[in-house]
Amino acid sequence: MSITDETIARLRSAADAGDPHAALNLGKLLCLTSPDVESGGGTMIWPEEPWLRAAVEALPDDVEALTLLTGRLAEQIDYWENDYLDVVAESGEDVAGRLRDEAEELYTRIRAAGPHGDAEAGLAELAVLLGVGDGPAVGAAYSFYVLEDEGWSGSVRYNTTIVACDADEIRWAGDEWLKLSSGGFGGLALTAYADGAEVSSIDLREHVDGEAVSWDAVAVPALTGPRLPAGLPVPGNGLFYGFSGRAD
Repeated sequence: MSITDETIARLRSAADAGDPHAALNLGKLLCLTSPDVESGGGTMIWPEEPWLRAAVEALPDDVEALTLLTGRLAEQIDYWENDYLDVVAESGEDVAGRLRDEAEELYTRIRAAGPHGDAEAGLAELAVLLGVGDGPAVGAAYSFYVLEDEGWSGSVRYNTTIVACDADEIRWAGDEWLKLSSGGFGGLALTAYADGAEVSSIDLREHVDGEAVSWDAVAVPALTGPRLPAGLPVPGNGLFYGFSGRAD
């Protein structure tokens, strides 16, 4: 089912009214959208974070909620430690350290809730990113979509990557990015992976109409094989679930 502004408004209304499942579903979608800089403060705001925190608080044993929040905190840690976008916390706080402590505690809760089946490889990769594991599990390969946009300004390369496992979600996330970025950086592409191998790569530039993709003209392939569990990184690939933005 396609995702619309009405979908988001309905989820937000229910989440505001205290529905933890709506908060979880809203947070999951917002994982696919760009963070923002707080006006006047320079602090990065990840739009999914308050909703995922509300879901975890209300559903403390929900593995999906725990995994989504932990995975997105891992992406934030990577952001702060590498400082690709040259944004520094105004207070001088060790943001990455604080987030790492929290993420490690959440990871322990995920592990305690096991067994985890197909999620094992992604959880092992997450453990490596958090510094609580030695290496990824062997033999598990996931299916997922990667939407990527890149462009140059002088000698700086700007890159946006969105990882998702649902065709409707990746379409919606792509259009949300184009709206926010006023048409993107100019290098928009969609790649599909099945069982860890690339099976399709589509240059979307010819299908961009203003600030949206003409998706009716794009044959997004269906995913086969085990899908990347929402929130987990792709083992050995350097890809985080959800939105990542870098400049180098």
